[in-house]
Amino acid sequence: MVGKALYYLIKKDNYLKISTLLICICSILAVYLNIEGTNCIREINSLSLQYTSLGEDDNTNNANSQRNNTGFSRLDQLQQEQNRQQQDAMLQQSYELRKHCFLVTNLYVYSLFGVIIGFIVLIIWYTRYKRIWTFRKRNSRDDRDNQMGFR
Repeated sequence: MVGKALYYLIKKDNYLKISTLLICICSILAVYLNIEGTNCIREINSLSLQYTSLGEDDNTNNANSQRNNTGFSRLDQLQQEQNRQQQDAMLQQSYELRKHCFLVTNLYVYSLFGVIIGFIVLIIWYTRYKRIWTFRKRNSRDDRDNQMGFR
């Protein structure tokens, strides 16, 4: 009897279906996006370390070229141009990576909101059906008492 009531309750009730699906999907998505966001932050940190090491190499090359004003100035200029191109490429890569991380972070927050909304819908479902269950329980108890002759 209870199993049949639960079957019809779950089969016909959309609040329970929606809240369960929302909680499950958003939870899985939140876990995935959390891992992706952690990896993204690691990549940004390693990229910034590479960028600062390139800047230090460029500064030492400038100091060395000012000390050694020999015939290698053309070679130094080519090396500086390559360093600038590498820095520009790193800046572009950093910009793209930050855009990606921003998107991942926002999606993570929205998936957490989805989990919260799923729990709110589940609470609404529970309070709604708690009233129905208590009403049915009282009515069935009263019906049994009336059939047995108790008042």
